[in-house]
Amino acid sequence: MDILIVIPVVALVIYAIVKNYSASASLAIAGIVLLSAAALMGIKDILPAAKATGFIPFDLFQLMNTVFSFRMASLGLTIMACGGFASYMSHIGASEALVRLAVKPISRFRSPYMVLALCYLLSVVLQMFVTSATGLGLLLMVTLYPVLRNIGLSPASAVAVIASPAAFEIGVTQVNANFAASQSGLEITEYFLDYQAWITVPMALVAAALHFVWQRRCDLKDGYRVAEHVGEGIEHTDGDQKDPAPAFYALLPMIPFFLLLIFSKMMVSSIKMNLVMAMLISVFAGMFCEVIRTRKMKQSLDGFDQFLNGMGAVFGPVVGLIIGAEIFATGLKHIGAIDSLLGSAQGLGISAAGMTLFMATLIAVAAIMMGSGNAAFLSFATLAPEVAKSFGVPAVAMLLPMNFAASMGRSMSPISAVIIACAGIAKISPFEVVKRTSVPMIGAFVVGMALHLILFV
Repeated sequence: MDILIVIPVVALVIYAIVKNYSASASLAIAGIVLLSAAALMGIKDILPAAKATGFIPFDLFQLMNTVFSFRMASLGLTIMACGGFASYMSHIGASEALVRLAVKPISRFRSPYMVLALCYLLSVVLQMFVTSATGLGLLLMVTLYPVLRNIGLSPASAVAVIASPAAFEIGVTQVNANFAASQSGLEITEYFLDYQAWITVPMALVAAALHFVWQRRCDLKDGYRVAEHVGEGIEHTDGDQKDPAPAFYALLPMIPFFLLLIFSKMMVSSIKMNLVMAMLISVFAGMFCEVIRTRKMKQSLDGFDQFLNGMGAVFGPVVGLIIGAEIFATGLKHIGAIDSLLGSAQGLGISAAGMTLFMATLIAVAAIMMGSGNAAFLSFATLAPEVAKSFGVPAVAMLLPMNFAASMGRSMSPISAVIIACAGIAKISPFEVVKRTSVPMIGAFVVGMALHLILFV
């Protein structure tokens, strides 16, 4: 009976998200429907007797209040601070300075497709510090795209490399990584160094090698000869005409990463440091640099409002999505759908490895359909700890491949913001870009899943 209720509810949620209805509201309403059904059918009360309001409809909103309070006080603050940090670093030009500094040495290499592969690896490192997939893509379209076109590479090859490094959502300031670490019961530095890093390096190398082979093959198939297009460049106009930030500003986005690394169990454990503290230190360092650079105290301090506005901008699409997803997951648990799914999987003899592969594939398909890695991952990640526990494996064993699957799926979605934005600037079809990104992403994902199952499951 629970499955007969859950299937149409889940189908309606997927339909609503694909049709661009509010993902947060769709998930929350679906959760309310499932919670109500569980209570009316006598399967499970919405709240324990000690916490109940005495009126079932009010219990639904008391549960929502509890989820809001819990998430906002911990993970919600961290994720909002990540959004504010990214916004401020972009505002003062620090993100652009980092990209500009990293791209500068690339033009020294002669082989166009070797440059392309190296640029991809460089961009994977950059996305640790420029955490917005679309923001990094647009920065690279201004700085790196003309370089790649001038050495003769086709627009499709160049955009494929620029639009896909965010397939590796690694680092301490990434939203999905922080959520995965939280659900796994790990510190973000522990999640990054002990788990993500071991899988990311070989995956990135495989993706770079496949970009080298696949982009060259596609160009040849399209009749595109690199040697005939050397010297071609496309001019881009940047709407923001202010002077570029000094090169040393490139250090500012890196401060949180190094603070968390230094003041951790690995190095200096006597001093405590968390991500929000580290980002605030970096923001205040940026304001100090702005005062010295511009000699305008008011303008420099106004930058803090940019940080706060960035925090607010993240609340709806990300923190709200987490809260909606948690209400939905709670509804699935209350009605017994998760127990039924796990019982069926165990009855069929599906192993932990098989369930991990199923969950990761589900997330990848959802990300392709939704065009959003966050929406896909956050909608299902709250279920992973319970599923992992039933199979006797740590939560991180399922969350890590789901984390990668979400961001890789987004890099293969023709409706994702980064693909549409970069393809639009280059004046090519998003579907052409997805054709160019799909093989490197699938190849890297297969290698990553194999390594993950060997090392962690």
